[in-house]
Amino acid sequence: MKPKYFFCILCTALLLTGCSPLSGQSKETADNTWADSGYTTIGETMTVQKGDSELNLLDNMDALTADGLYYAAWTMGDAKDYENSDGKTVDLYDAQLYLLLGEFPEETEAECNRDKWLDAARTNYEVLDEEEISCNGQTYTLLAYNCISDENPYARGMSAFGVYLDNAVCIELTCQESFDEDLRTILTGFLNNCTYERRD
Repeated sequence: MKPKYFFCILCTALLLTGCSPLSGQSKETADNTWADSGYTTIGETMTVQKGDSELNLLDNMDALTADGLYYAAWTMGDAKDYENSDGKTVDLYDAQLYLLLGEFPEETEAECNRDKWLDAARTNYEVLDEEEISCNGQTYTLLAYNCISDENPYARGMSAFGVYLDNAVCIELTCQESFDEDLRTILTGFLNNCTYERRD
């Protein structure tokens, strides 16, 4: 289940790249490399190592590959039924991490898209803190915030936004009010297990 405002960022990405809406797109479920080999690849440049993470890979979707967009999601905790604003029953986890990677023709386009995603987050969340961090040699803008929409079942979160060459990335970790683990520790641990390298 995608929180409303991460979905807004995803929709902004779709508009910026001129691709069609997600409806009708086939979703690829997560492969087994995360559990079996301890890593998963996102797009043409990104690899995420599992390390000692408690995150479980839920989705690794490349249905938007033709438009240069890749989406992946991880979860923590057991799923519970939750009725969303559309009246559909979906799985709700204690915490969920979402990753959107956009591959663009030039670095300036990647930077522009990163900035648009960052602005969407600043607009739709109650931002508590913003800082620049470096994890595994990659620089990110890190936001800590409260989720202020009544339609969002998650209470708070942290997001990281970065650019690697002509790639833009948005990584969002949100959790329920009762979740007592440190979001910064989880997110920076995840980022420290992310590497970027051309594979073509």
